This record gives sequence, structure tokens and C-alpha cells, in this order.
Amino acid sequence: MGDPRGMGHYISPPNERQSPMAPDGKKENLLTSWKEIAVYLDRDVRTCIRWEKKFGLPVHRLDKDSKAKVFAYKDEIDRWLRDRSAPEFLDRKWALSGGQGGRLLVILILLILAGAGYFLIPGLRTNNIPAAFHIRGTSLVITNARGTELWRYDTGLPDLKGEVFYREHFQDKKRGADYVPAWPLISIRDINGDRRPEILFSTQTASELNESLLLCFNSKGRELWRFAAGRELAFGDKVYRREYRIFGFDVGDHDGDGKLEILVISFHKPDWPCQVALLDTSGGVKGEYWNAGYLMDAMSGDVDGDGKKEIVLSGVNNGYRRGCVIVFKDGNVHGSSPQDQTAYRNASVGPGTQSDYILFPTADFHVFLGQQGDPINHLWIHEGGGMTGMTYDTQIYFDLNPRLECTSVTLSNYFRNLYERLVQEGKIHGPLGKDFEKKLAEDFLYYERGSWIKKTPSQ
Repeated sequence: MGDPRGMGHYISPPNERQSPMAPDGKKENLLTSWKEIAVYLDRDVRTCIRWEKKFGLPVHRLDKDSKAKVFAYKDEIDRWLRDRSAPEFLDRKWALSGGQGGRLLVILILLILAGAGYFLIPGLRTNNIPAAFHIRGTSLVITNARGTELWRYDTGLPDLKGEVFYREHFQDKKRGADYVPAWPLISIRDINGDRRPEILFSTQTASELNESLLLCFNSKGRELWRFAAGRELAFGDKVYRREYRIFGFDVGDHDGDGKLEILVISFHKPDWPCQVALLDTSGGVKGEYWNAGYLMDAMSGDVDGDGKKEIVLSGVNNGYRRGCVIVFKDGNVHGSSPQDQTAYRNASVGPGTQSDYILFPTADFHVFLGQQGDPINHLWIHEGGGMTGMTYDTQIYFDLNPRLECTSVTLSNYFRNLYERLVQEGKIHGPLGKDFEKKLAEDFLYYERGSWIKKTPSQ
């Protein structure tokens, strides 16, 4: 017998009066025409003829004439198929049975192999996953982990802040200059649970114009939603136009409901109204709060020790010229800050839903330092309850217990030097010491039941 894999090899023809038999003598193994061969291979006749000429399909003839009657053995064809590696044979089922089921089996195997490759070969898994960014002129450019560009968004803003600036405001809140938090203005993370990162991006410019938008893109660069900060509001007799700048945003489970939210803080340009917006991951506004003065820091944690998260904001209240801390329970962020003066009050928004609004101390040294109010620009929540707030201009640390009563005051070296200078200039009198710190601790104001009160710290 000739080599069944070789093209143009033949066996000696048997007696024409006898039916060709398989090597094992069974006729069930025999295919006696091109039509039967084609049916067995689940192909048309022309394809089978081409396979014989090009790939050596083991077909035999009763005569060496190419037009002679053909026959083939199933087991030879099966062995020939097993030896093949060309992709066009992959849909032929290897389990030696023909038809649609074989193709489905091969498809299933290929899908399994593709899935395994996705998890086992990092390149397949990460090539189209956003992981990093660049700023190129007016455009935000999103890349994968290898630095390959995936897509870009052209802001159309010729004075868009550069890449160095956005690197300082990427992904997580950081401690910036003078302890002023550097809030994120760009973030690449999965915020909606689809296992692919979304991109949050706020446009920031050298002119401080066109800074009111927070954009959300999916991993392929399609805009999912946008949030426009601020709105036209009247405080007292003055109407403030919708000219707001996003200070930053912070992604986290701020209200303890097990879902991510986006906390956005925005300032009026150039005045004092400040908007706090709590967004869900589809861009919907879950809460909105207005403060009469800039807010500079925010944290989520159990500040009162009840086992539940609170949202804590800190900054300054211009109406009282004092630093402030505001606490919200259960993500209930609505209304506006409590104000005595009509000029800082907005009647259309309504009272705030804060559980606590605290004004920090002010003293004569603030006046001599030329301060309109010393903001609480940095805060942190203690494990087990309570918090510490630090003032911006004087860098004084105030420790508050879970009842938010001031229990201790720490004067920084920076403040001591400032104070000593004022003493030498004859502007203030009196040494720094425990009495000084005690006086500051007793000067806190708490908004309760529509009025401001002082509290004596309990031990």
C-alpha cells in the first residue's frame, strides 16, 4: 500500500469484481465515492478534491487515471485529520464523528482556550484596559499599562492645565502645599462595578475659566455622563451667577451603604458660595449642600463612635469669620449652612440637614495677622471616634472627642513664632501657655436647635 498522506501515491487495484475492503476487512470503514467522502468530512466535493491535491487527503483509485472511480477508508482519513494542523481543519471534530456537533465541540474548545489565554496571558487581558494618561495640548490621552494610546478626548481648551498639574491631582486625595489637600481631578477606576475602569476628568485651565465640568467616560472613551457644578442662587439681595470652579472630587463609599459615591466640592468664582454635591456612579445628584465659605477637606468615617459612617467637611464660614466643621449622617447632605446675617443666607435652599455644625475659635491674633477667618483645611478621624482639625493660617491642632468637644489644643512651632513676633511688635500681650490653650478650647460654637451655644468639654 502507498503512503496514505502522500499526494499521488496509489495502491495496486484489487480485482474489479470485488469491493475494496479496509485493512481490517470491514466494509463499514469504506467510502466508495467523492460524495460519500464529502459527507464524511462535512464538506462539498470540490473542497475534498482540493484537499487531495493540496494536502494529501488519502483517496485511492481503481486506476491511475485521475478520473477513475475513487474510494477511501474512514480510519485513514481520521489519522490524516489528526496529523493536520492547518486552521481550516479545526472545525472538523477530532472525536471522529461528523456533523454539526463536531463544529460545536471545536467552538467550545476554542472559547475555553481563549478564556484561559485571557487570564494566563497578561498582554491579552490588559492591552485594551485604561491604566494611565497624558495631557497633550488640549487633549486628555488615555493609555494602557504599556503606554499604548487607547483613545483621546479633545477639550478644545487652549490653556488646559498640563500633565504635571494633573499628576498632582490623580486618583487619590493627597496632602498638598501648606497641608491644603490636593483633591483628585482625574481618576481611572471601576466605579460602577462592570469590571472595567471608568475615567473621571475635570477640566482645569490656567485662566481658571471652564472649570465647572466633571466628565465620566467608559473604558472605550464614550462619554457616560457629565456634571456641571453650581447654579445661579441668591444670597440675601445678591444673585450669584453660575460661575463655579471644581476644587476636586473624592470617590468612596461616603455614606456607608456599600456603594461608591462621588463627593464633589466647587467654589464660586470669585466669591464665597461653596457647593458640595454627592453623586451616584451614574452622575445623579444624591445630595447638595451650600456653605457660606470655601470647604477644603472632607473625610468619611465614624466620628461619633456609633459604628456608622458620617461625612465630615471642613473649611471656613465667611459670615462668622471662623473655621468650621460640618457633620452629616447617613449621607443626608442637603440644604445650606446656618447663618445669622441675611447676606449669607439663601431662603430657597432651606436649612441644612447636618447633624453638627461647629465654628472653631477666633482670637485677637487673627485680627493682627489680617485674617478673615482661619479655615480648617486639614482633618482626620480617629479610630474609635473623635477627630483632629488643623487651621490653615496658624497651624493649630484641635482634638475633638466623639461628642465633638475640644479636649486639647496643640500649638505648632510655626504659630509660636508668629505669636512671638506679634508680642515683640507690641500688638498683643500675654504669654503662651495652658491658660491660652484653655481659652481657645472654650471658644467653640455649636449650632443646636436654631442657635449657637458653647459647651464645656466633659472628661
